[in-house]
Amino acid sequence: MTKHSRHPSTVRSMPRALVLGRQFPGDTDASVHTALEELENLLAQLEVRVVATLIQRHRSADPTLGEGKLAEIAARVAELRGDAQEEEKLLLVVDDALSPVQLRALEDALADVEVIDRASVILRIFEKHARTRVARLEVEIAALTHALPRVREDRSLGGREGGGGGRGERGHSNVTLKKQELRERIAGLRRELAGLRAAEETQRARRKDLPRAALVGYTNAGKSSLMRALTGSEVLVEDRLFATLDTTVRALSPETAPRILVSDTVGFIRELPHELVASFHATLAEARDAGLLLVVVDASDPQWRTQLAVTREALATIGAGAVPSRVLLNKIDRVDAATRAALAEELPAALQICAHAPEDVARLRAALIEAFDASQVDDVLEVPFTEGHLLGEIRAHAHVLAETYTEAGALLRVRALPAALERWRGLLSTVRPITSPAELLAVICRHGLELQAEDADFDRTGLDFLVVHARDEAGTPWIVRTPRRPDVTASAYVEARVLRLVRPRLPVAAPEWRVHAPDVIAYPRISGTPAVTMTPEGPQWNILDPAAPSEAFIESFAHALAALQSITPEAASRAGVPTSTIAEVRAALSRSMDATREALQPSEAVWQRWQRWLADDAMWPQHVALVHGDLHPGHMLLGADGRLVGILDWTEARVTDPSIDLALFCGCFGRPALAQLVERFAQAGGTTWPRLVDHAAERWAAFPMLIAEWALRTDNPTVLEHARGQLAAVTAETAA
Repeated sequence: MTKHSRHPSTVRSMPRALVLGRQFPGDTDASVHTALEELENLLAQLEVRVVATLIQRHRSADPTLGEGKLAEIAARVAELRGDAQEEEKLLLVVDDALSPVQLRALEDALADVEVIDRASVILRIFEKHARTRVARLEVEIAALTHALPRVREDRSLGGREGGGGGRGERGHSNVTLKKQELRERIAGLRRELAGLRAAEETQRARRKDLPRAALVGYTNAGKSSLMRALTGSEVLVEDRLFATLDTTVRALSPETAPRILVSDTVGFIRELPHELVASFHATLAEARDAGLLLVVVDASDPQWRTQLAVTREALATIGAGAVPSRVLLNKIDRVDAATRAALAEELPAALQICAHAPEDVARLRAALIEAFDASQVDDVLEVPFTEGHLLGEIRAHAHVLAETYTEAGALLRVRALPAALERWRGLLSTVRPITSPAELLAVICRHGLELQAEDADFDRTGLDFLVVHARDEAGTPWIVRTPRRPDVTASAYVEARVLRLVRPRLPVAAPEWRVHAPDVIAYPRISGTPAVTMTPEGPQWNILDPAAPSEAFIESFAHALAALQSITPEAASRAGVPTSTIAEVRAALSRSMDATREALQPSEAVWQRWQRWLADDAMWPQHVALVHGDLHPGHMLLGADGRLVGILDWTEARVTDPSIDLALFCGCFGRPALAQLVERFAQAGGTTWPRLVDHAAERWAAFPMLIAEWALRTDNPTVLEHARGQLAAVTAETAA
């Protein structure tokens, strides 16, 4: 925006426009034509008529407007002015983002002609369509933020105004005063918006235990029509760009148990102004927090591929790139059979639908229910009569499979989202510590399992659980665990979800939990010998030689790891497995290093090594994968021939940096064995990158910091000393 009124957010009438298109190397004539056509549609919503178009073809990526092009534009403006009626206004619209310098160069060349760029057009449309107070505030903040660096001297006000300037100046320039006024206005708007957003956050928090789907996509792809069809809500449906700016959340209709919520969010567009993305942060949170994104594409638009790419890029920008998604090819009734077949071949997982066809909407509804049903888990909740107020909430947010009553309260067998179950477990949990194997076996007996302990005391080698080794009446060996700390109870629910996900997909065995309650977990013992057994004298290796791991072990380990990482992040996320991006991993590691530096006291050489590793983009992968997270030899079960046959303790499993399990392997067996493993891993179908071995080795070098962080969090001085011992080895290696 270049001519600023006292109220910059006011949309003014601009009846005629000269449009300047820009073609850079790599842009095709067709893409430029499409972009200009889209801009013309945008201007039409401001009741602006495009009367002429110029295209500047750049030989390089330099966006500078040369004197020749400025003269050509000025001549064309003069020609159009001669054809105009006296009351008609002419403006220049540039189909690109203009810097303040470029904007001023055009204004200086075109006296009394308002110059706006693509971002300004979109901002003005948002101003026009904003209806709620939140949307109006968000748009005005974006418009003022965009206008701030583009404020120019207003000569009608004189060179200086008010105030006591230094060095002989009479006061502040009117540019400075205007910018100060805009900043104060933005600050006031943000304060008001923060209060309104707090209320929205409260509403969103109330919805967090329910399955949520968000309709996202390019503007005018038909999201609102689908919203209306899926929920029966009377949302605004218009055939125009950015008809919807406010997020609407409604329940899927007919309602399900639990209810599935559907939200319709603001549409995306090519070169959506970053000021709008920032201002609509809370509105777009519906997409980030959803359990499933329904990416709506106008299948009849020739540019649908570009629009889908823009949508995916925008989702990544707002932090929703890792949310599970399903593409909906909408308006399929407008394309012929051959095009439908081609679309099915190109996007086989996409749903081809028409928002106005009841049978298509029914298919989409069924797909939604199926997707969320796959992400839910079964559990048993015992709700005491004293906690009866929770019954209504559980019935509304879960599918109650069975309900019986005991002397203490209601016993519900439910199916719900893992997060909801964990929260209810926390509210209902009255777990007291179990202090003896006999007490633990008495608890397991209440779950219908009669076991006899093999030892008089707990196996205390694990950091998170106390373990009893037991046998049933048939002589089958069992593992019975009880948590050492309250935080372990919550993490065990994550582990349960992981096990349900990985057990059918791995070439090795994983525990099958037969009993899972807050105070006890029990499962049949997996056959195999632990690679390491802890003894009073220290770790004892079994079958495996750590200095020369066998080919059979490396081969079987590589295939197990490749199978684990073949489970897609989307599938893991749907199963409720925690997920982190690579950027989040790096940021968390940096915080951990700072938090443990005083306790560990790493040498300057080690500290700098850690910092170089964190900062080196070439080291880090471009993808995330499902990892075990704690795959040390004590959690590996081996067959008599040395092959890996089972993996225990999946508490630390998550979607994150795919090198974590490899880093632990490096620490146990050395870098040459790691290089051999990575080669076999790639042959088994695992995804690698050029610096994987280096990266895994550096991650292992940083492992003492992660051990120390856990020790500090759990107040465990023994583990902290272990971390210091590992750090000493890293220090020696770094100095060598």
